Amino acid sequence: MDVVLLQPFIHTKGGLEKVVLEVARRYDPIIYTYRYVPEATFEELREFDIRVVRPVLSLPASVLPSRLRWGIQSGEVFWSLRIKDDYDVVNAHGTPSEWGRNHNPRMMWYCHTPNREAYDLYEWRMGQRGILGKLAFWPSIRIFRHLEAKVVPKIEKICTNSTNSQARIRNYLGRESEIIYPGVNANDYKCADYEKFFLYPSRITPEKRFEMAVEAFRKSGLHAFGFRIIIAGSLQLERKEHVQYYNQLCELVKGIGEVRANIPYSELRSLYSRCYAVLFTPVNEDFGIIPLEAMASEKPVVAVDEGGPRETIVHKRTGFLAKNTDEMALYMNALASDQSVAEKMGRAGRQHVIANFSWDNFFRKYEVALREAAGSSK
Repeated sequence: MDVVLLQPFIHTKGGLEKVVLEVARRYDPIIYTYRYVPEATFEELREFDIRVVRPVLSLPASVLPSRLRWGIQSGEVFWSLRIKDDYDVVNAHGTPSEWGRNHNPRMMWYCHTPNREAYDLYEWRMGQRGILGKLAFWPSIRIFRHLEAKVVPKIEKICTNSTNSQARIRNYLGRESEIIYPGVNANDYKCADYEKFFLYPSRITPEKRFEMAVEAFRKSGLHAFGFRIIIAGSLQLERKEHVQYYNQLCELVKGIGEVRANIPYSELRSLYSRCYAVLFTPVNEDFGIIPLEAMASEKPVVAVDEGGPRETIVHKRTGFLAKNTDEMALYMNALASDQSVAEKMGRAGRQHVIANFSWDNFFRKYEVALREAAGSSK
């Protein structure tokens, strides 16, 4: 099929960008975006026809803070977008790319999650802002919700990555959606060793809640026995609040570990292959590709018992789901006290990923969903 792919931001290395990359490899689409930073995302995306669309009406927004500016301008770009290329189906991904349905029919929206800042994380985000931030974001969120309610009913087909995101789509957007779990290329990952460090690899943003993992590691007392904690992930240097959070994390792990920002993906895979286990503590994660990559690397995962990890980790077989930092500390100690337990869980995790989270499984369902949106049952 001729696919046009919409993704507003291609400027980091995260789970969403990995899905976009795999879809691009499969369909070789034209990709429309608002912001593309080639050096900050996966190098392989440079092979594709990526077209950056500039805003017109919202150019005065350039004086606003980056997060608010990006939101306003990307909203204008996709609300106004009129695709002139011949296509069978439009495949939208991150919000507000779904607004491309305003003028362009036959859309399948693979909704990684409804805009969390506008819905389930609204109160949490607003609580972190000062008075000026609240005054700026309150009206923008109201406008976003109004326009979202106008365009979402028009979308022909909505798919998503988890029951967690499916529930948000139902609760906040009033639409049903089909779950298609993302995959992982298991052959890209291997186990080299079980060195004495716990790894938390993820984008360095506050909602990933690294401080919870650090607190649990301190409570475990394993640093007294030579274990360390390593945080590794992409950092958007233009986001001041993210840089500030990064600096706080560097202080937080002094003496017990380190934070590595914007490392090559080859180095990240090396960390996966050598770590003892992987930690994962985000706020109600939509899905989370990190547990899959960890299990593909034959490493057990100690994750918070909420959101996506509940759908990917088999408790006490491929890892542990912890309700709090005390439980996380106990599970880390259980693994550290007997390496054979970590190895057994790691092997089970890799088998679990291969059986349930391959890209072949993903695209079998994805292809049907695209054709459904395009109006074909073939």
